[in-house]
Amino acid sequence: MSKEKLIKILRDTPMLNGIYSDYFAKYKIMNCKLRRFLNILKPEYVNWVSTYKCNFRCEHCEASAGDKEEILELDTKEACELMAELGDMKVKRIFIGGGEPLLRKDLFVIIDSILDAGMEYGISSNSYLFSRFKEQFSKTPPSWMYFTSIDGLEKTNDKIRMAGSFNMCLQALEFFKHIGVERRKVNTVITPGNIGELPELKKIILNSDANSWRFSLVIPSGRAKNNSDMYLSDEQVMYLFNFVEDTRKEFDVEISEDSGYLGCLSLKLREAPFFCGAGFTRCDVMPDGEVFGCSMGYDNRYSEGNIRNISFKETWKNGFSRFRDPQLSKECLDCKYIGPCRGGCCGMRLENMHCLKRIWEKMETRN
Repeated sequence: MSKEKLIKILRDTPMLNGIYSDYFAKYKIMNCKLRRFLNILKPEYVNWVSTYKCNFRCEHCEASAGDKEEILELDTKEACELMAELGDMKVKRIFIGGGEPLLRKDLFVIIDSILDAGMEYGISSNSYLFSRFKEQFSKTPPSWMYFTSIDGLEKTNDKIRMAGSFNMCLQALEFFKHIGVERRKVNTVITPGNIGELPELKKIILNSDANSWRFSLVIPSGRAKNNSDMYLSDEQVMYLFNFVEDTRKEFDVEISEDSGYLGCLSLKLREAPFFCGAGFTRCDVMPDGEVFGCSMGYDNRYSEGNIRNISFKETWKNGFSRFRDPQLSKECLDCKYIGPCRGGCCGMRLENMHCLKRIWEKMETRN
């Protein structure tokens, strides 16, 4: 029996899907710890935050991209050496993010080094500049994913992001479909200002060349950290969850990891149960070479080391204790959901916004 068929059985069988949801994270942790003990644990993918430079100034940007010009970013040689090291470790995939990666003049040189190292790549872009690079992308298309963002209907999106960006995203999705990129994902950051537009936005996304749609909550870091107008009320979160559950009947839609463990809603809002793989199956390399389990508020206090001082391989082997053996609050440790939850999203946990149990338990009661 294939892995995909087994997972489908676990998801679709009422007597099994609860067990699958509750024990998935425990199994993943056990498997990762065993692999670590055997010294064969490696990242499934590495998120390379290639730059903090950005041509946008989104009000919810967790990285404050565009405001960190003083950062000494990895140069071409350093970035290519990192990719070669990751290839030697048999990492499968690199996800290139930012900032805006297309502002790196050496981007396609580094993409070549990724491919030369035997890895796949995916890329996240705001799409505004993509048309300048059609020839390069046609020669070396992202074999994993093209990921872009639309944060509301055209007027709302362009106010948040950049005038013209809404239509540019739709054009980019069409182009990447044309060159054979199989996975084309749109991310929408949900705020009180755009949540009411979801029904109309759904019509546009389903008629676009996207084939996956992800919804993110605002993470309390960067420009959004002290802006309370960015965060949803509990009732708005419930509305979002119901919208996702209904839309999943028509399209590949999911709630992002920042929502954490979702209990009874786990398999209604995602393809697989929640598991934070930070420090186990993935990690981030920041523009200046700092290695994080995840972006963690883009704060170097949470760095595991810098590749300029210590090899990535050594950092991966010896670091990430805050993820592999997390020190959680007594409230978390006493919770009956601690096994599948493990404290939720670590980025949200920095501002004590990681637990949505009050919401999904209320929804379960209503149903």
